[in-house]
Amino acid sequence: MSNKLTGDSAGMSFIISNMKNTMPADQYIREVNKNAEEAIQRVQRINPEYKGQIVFQKDEEYYNKNKVNKLCVIDNGDGMSYDFLSNYMLKLGASMRGNKHKNFGAGFKISALPFNPYGIIVCSWVKGQPGYMLWVHYNDKKDEYEAKMFKKSYVLRLSDSVKPKEITDHGTKITFLGDSRTHDTTLINPLLLKGGLFKGGRKGQRTWITSFLNTKKYFIEKNIKTMYKDLEEDRNNITIVGHYESLNQIALDKGVVSLNKATVDWFLLPEAQKKRTAHHGGSRLTVGQLATVHEDEVLKVDYNGKSDRNPLAAWGHQYSKTRVALVLKPDINEFRPNLERTNIFKEGLEANEYFENWKEEWQQKTPEVLVELEKTMMEKAIENSARFEDELKKYANLFRSDQYMVNSKGEFQIEKDKTFKTGGNKNIQGEENSDSEGDNGPNPDKEYGEIEQELGIKVERSKINGVLTQNNPYPNVGKVEEGEDAPIAQYVHDTYSVDINTDALQIRQLVEHRVKKDKINNYESVKKILLDIIEFQIKQQVAHIHNLTGYEEEQIIKALSPEALSACLANKSLLLEKLDEMLIESKSVVPVGNWQRDEHKFHVKNNPNRFPIGLK
Repeated sequence: MSNKLTGDSAGMSFIISNMKNTMPADQYIREVNKNAEEAIQRVQRINPEYKGQIVFQKDEEYYNKNKVNKLCVIDNGDGMSYDFLSNYMLKLGASMRGNKHKNFGAGFKISALPFNPYGIIVCSWVKGQPGYMLWVHYNDKKDEYEAKMFKKSYVLRLSDSVKPKEITDHGTKITFLGDSRTHDTTLINPLLLKGGLFKGGRKGQRTWITSFLNTKKYFIEKNIKTMYKDLEEDRNNITIVGHYESLNQIALDKGVVSLNKATVDWFLLPEAQKKRTAHHGGSRLTVGQLATVHEDEVLKVDYNGKSDRNPLAAWGHQYSKTRVALVLKPDINEFRPNLERTNIFKEGLEANEYFENWKEEWQQKTPEVLVELEKTMMEKAIENSARFEDELKKYANLFRSDQYMVNSKGEFQIEKDKTFKTGGNKNIQGEENSDSEGDNGPNPDKEYGEIEQELGIKVERSKINGVLTQNNPYPNVGKVEEGEDAPIAQYVHDTYSVDINTDALQIRQLVEHRVKKDKINNYESVKKILLDIIEFQIKQQVAHIHNLTGYEEEQIIKALSPEALSACLANKSLLLEKLDEMLIESKSVVPVGNWQRDEHKFHVKNNPNRFPIGLK
C-alpha cells in the first residue's frame, strides 16, 4: 500500500502546486461544499426526507489541543469507508460515486492543497463502522504531496469521542490547516484581497465564507441546510440562502427574459441599495450587478467594487446600474465552465462573442419598467450646466477629428468603426441629435444584429453610408452617487459618456479642505463648483483620447480607465486655484486684505460664516 499519489507522484504534485497560480483562493470552499452536498444527496436518494446539514466553523478539537483556529467543514452525508478513504486523497478523480459533477475528484484536491500545504485532515464515519482519519500534506523535502504516516499506517482509526455532534450515524469533517501550524485559516486569505469571486471587494475577516457561499450558490439544494457557526458568538451564526433568494427578498420587481441560447433573471433593487452595501452582516451581495450562472452556480459577478467596474452601462443601464441586477444563464447544453469555474466556454473557446450578442439582444428586450427607470435616472444625473459651455464651444475644434454619422443618403462609404457616437443630447451648437431613422437612415447595427441573431449567420457590413459631421466632440457627463470606494469617474465606451462619482473620497477631501480652511459653511455649493471644474477637465480628457489619438477601441478603454481618469484630481493646487477663481467670480465673495492666491483666504459679503446658496 503506497501513501503517494498514484501515477507519477512528482508530476501530479507539480500540477497541484502550479494550480495556485491559476486557481482562485476561495475555490476550495465551493468544492468542499459541493462534495458535502453530494454526500448528503446520496443518502437522500434512499431516504428523501433526510435533513442534510453542512456547517462551516472552527475545528473545536484542533483548537482545544493546539490553541489555533483552523477552519473545518462538517456534513452528515454518507461518509467514507476505510477502503475509500485510503485512496480518496491519493488519486485524482477518485470521488466518482455517482456524482453529477465529474471533476470533483480532482477539483477539491487541486483547489485546496496548494493553499493548505501544511495539510488537510479528513475525518469520516460510515454507519455501523468506526471513524478514520487521513492527513494529506506537502512534503517539502521530497517536493511531493503525500499522506502522513501514523506509526505503520497513514489511515488512523478514530475514537467516537472526537465525532462532531452534527454527525450521528455517518458524515465527514474536513479541516484546513493552511501553510503552517499557527496559520488561522478561519481568516481571509490575503490573496482574496486582489482576486477570487469578488475581485477585492466585500471581504470581512470572518464574513468572507458566508459572503462567498451566499453569492456562489444561486439556489440552495432542497433539504440541505448550510450555515456558518461562530462558536464565540451565536448571534453571528448565518444560514446560507443563496444569491437568488438574497436578491428576491429585496427586489421591488423581477422577471425573466429569454435570449438566444440564454435567459436573464432581472431584479429591480430599491433605492436604499444604490450604494455599494450589502445586508445580513455583509454576507449577501444585493447591489447592482451583472452575474453569470451555470448549473445554479455563480461563475462570475461584476459590480461597483474596489477594483472592478459595473458593466451594466454597456447593457443599457448607465444611470440605473446601481438599481438593476441581471443574472445571465447561458444554455447548459451549449456551454461548459472551465475547471476554475470562473467563465464559460464553447468548443474550447471563451464565449465572449456570445456575450456581445446577448448584450445587444437584451437592449432590444429590456422590460419597460427598467427602461423608464433608466430614463428617469438619466434626466436626474445629467445636469445641463452652462458654467463652462461657452469655453467648451471655444475649444471644440481642437478636439474634433473627421467623424461620420450613419446616413443612407450619405456620399461617403465608411467603415463601421469610423462612425462617431456623439456626446450629449445636444451638439455644441445646441441642435438636437436624431435617434430616429429620418435623415440619418436606419441603424445598421440593429438591423444586421437582428439578422445575425435570428439566422445565426455573420453579415458583412464593414461599409456603410455616412456623412461628415461637426457634432459635439465632448462626451455626455452624468453625476452619480456610488460611495467612497467606487472610482472617481468611469468611461462608458458604448455610449461615449462618463459618470462622475460625487461620493468619491478624493472629492470630499478637497471640498472639506476648502471649507475648513476658510470656515465656509455651504459645503454643497463649493462641491457643485468643484464638480463642474472636474467635468470640464474630464470632457477634454475624454475627447482628446477618443478623437485625436488614433487609438483602437481597446487602447481607448485602457487610456480612459477609472485609474486614468482619477488623474483629473492629481494636480490639486491647480484645482484649488480654479475653485478660488470661480468662487470670487460669483461676486458673492471678496478677497481678504492683500489676498494671495495660495493662501485661499476670502470672506462672504455681509456674513463671513456663510456661503450664499445662489452660486452659479
